[in-house]
Amino acid sequence: MSNGQTFPFLKALNNAIHTANEDLAAISGRSLPCHVVAVDGQIVTVQFDMLPDGTQYPQTTLPVATFEYIRYPIQKGDKGVTVAADVSLRGVSGLGAGIASRSLTLSLVPLFFVPLSNAGWTKEEPNKIVLYGPDGAILKTADGASSVTVEPGKITEKADEIHLEATNIFLKGVIHLNGSIVQDASEMSDTTATLIGPLNVTNDVIADGVSLTKHPHAVEGVQSGGDTVDSKPPTPTE
Repeated sequence: MSNGQTFPFLKALNNAIHTANEDLAAISGRSLPCHVVAVDGQIVTVQFDMLPDGTQYPQTTLPVATFEYIRYPIQKGDKGVTVAADVSLRGVSGLGAGIASRSLTLSLVPLFFVPLSNAGWTKEEPNKIVLYGPDGAILKTADGASSVTVEPGKITEKADEIHLEATNIFLKGVIHLNGSIVQDASEMSDTTATLIGPLNVTNDVIADGVSLTKHPHAVEGVQSGGDTVDSKPPTPTE
């Protein structure tokens, strides 16, 4: 009796297709929970958080789902999930070379890492975007010429020009002015400044060409004794 008679052809074909599908599923990418065990810029190595079930889940190095313009301060222990693309991502992530194709790829090749929120995180303002890192945050231009750096207890702004515009600007604390102070009359409707003393000035003050500490007064009707006379306004020092 032939094999065709002992094992029908259609059943054999069905078994072959079923086996091929199982083999394909075995090497397909997996979307699985994981946590970060190593960080290199925006490339992470993750350990899969899966119970032993006969399948080996080795640590794997993956790109993070982000743009070049947003750098996440990912830390060891951060939790997330792997997401599987249909083809290899090694070329676009810089972890490999070449152009992706539809050829079969191993299950860990088309994965990327996506962080997930956690119910145990601190509660923040629900209607405001909150950005922070373990040591602060940096907002900067691509060339680094302008930046705002927020650190514990300190905020640093760097730029060629910093513009503040508001009806009222309140500064509270010791104000350090380490440079020249210039008023741009063309930008101001009122240049009057009001200070409530005491005011200590270490060096001289010049107002309309007149020195505060060294200037002559023209007087008339000088009298002897303890009398006083009104003098004319001070004149500029030559």
